[in-house]
Amino acid sequence: MYEVALSLLKKINQLGYEAYIVGGYPRDMYMGIPSTDIDICTSMLPDRIEKNFSIVESHSEYGSFVIEEGQFQFEVTTYRRDYYINNRYPKIEFVDSLKEDLNRRDFTMNTLCIDQNGEYIDLLGARKDIDQKQIRMLGDPNMRLKEDPLRMIRALRFASDFNFEIEKSLYESMIQNRKLLTTLSLSRIKKEMIKIRNQKKWNEWIQLLDLSSYLP
Repeated sequence: MYEVALSLLKKINQLGYEAYIVGGYPRDMYMGIPSTDIDICTSMLPDRIEKNFSIVESHSEYGSFVIEEGQFQFEVTTYRRDYYINNRYPKIEFVDSLKEDLNRRDFTMNTLCIDQNGEYIDLLGARKDIDQKQIRMLGDPNMRLKEDPLRMIRALRFASDFNFEIEKSLYESMIQNRKLLTTLSLSRIKKEMIKIRNQKKWNEWIQLLDLSSYLP
């Protein structure tokens, strides 16, 4: 699957656009954790993606597609910037900068990329945070948690599964904003919770942050 993904990056590059494997797969590969969930980000705009590749699923308004390549499927998303309306609903603007796209993501550790040659691209210090076993929010934690409180659940999931520490300013913002967890739908929370691999650590974090009364 990985080799097919690299081949897909090369195809996009040959068409004159940037493309990288991004997010969980590069992070897990760097940590030596097996993974089959490969996401790709690219400077290619949605109309060009639709024209050049076999689309299995389309969310073109978000610049997001599931592409079939060989016998595998990959989520491919155009570089974008997110604006939040009323701290809840994102408005999308497509951009041509990898760094700008990475800055919309949640935690620094999730910004590591892999290029068509299988080399790591680390623009925001992802490997440093992974080496230090630290979960650090991109941007102001207080603002980013208000944009989407689900980021608290994701921080706890990563802290539990990887035995990482939550960086101090993020930790304090989670306590300050924990009531916002009550605004999340049960379905969004469940999507994250079913991914938890270390339930014992999860429970320890819930008790430490006193979150039980804010979660369904």
